[in-house]
Amino acid sequence: MARPQIEQIRGLGDFASLFRWNLTFAQFPTGVTGLPSIDEVNLRCESTDIPKSTNQKFEVGIRGHKIRRNGIQEYSPTLTFTFVETVDNKIHNFIRNWREAIWATKTGVQSGPSSTLQAIILIQRLDNLDNPIWEYKLNGSWLEDYEFGQLDGQTSDAMKPQMIISYDYFDDKSLV
Repeated sequence: MARPQIEQIRGLGDFASLFRWNLTFAQFPTGVTGLPSIDEVNLRCESTDIPKSTNQKFEVGIRGHKIRRNGIQEYSPTLTFTFVETVDNKIHNFIRNWREAIWATKTGVQSGPSSTLQAIILIQRLDNLDNPIWEYKLNGSWLEDYEFGQLDGQTSDAMKPQMIISYDYFDDKSLV
């Protein structure tokens, strides 16, 4: 096989970019009050992981011969979304309200059935015209953990809270 030439590379078309994507909630957790709008969440989301699944293997050894076979497909257990916070506390309030709906401070009471505390989250990769080209749909999503960072007197940066989301599984598909 010959080494690729520049005209072959130029002929590949537009490349998928890491910075062209959207985050949306196809369904917010209905048991959480004071939710931000979908646009407010998307606008403040700085980065996200991409969901993945890994195939567990198993090994069979018979009289000194070993073979490996595919086993259970396991989804990555969590996904991290990093936001930039604004002084209106949209992300802090969202995280707090979701957290309190799952486990109320002082009482440990859940605000409703687990199904009302789960969301359906979409991550869409975009082409250079901002048209969706690929979609990841996180089903059974809920707030597992969060991180607000550290306050100090030395750093000149925006506050960047993180939401760590657990989910049951994801569907992904091409949109082109």
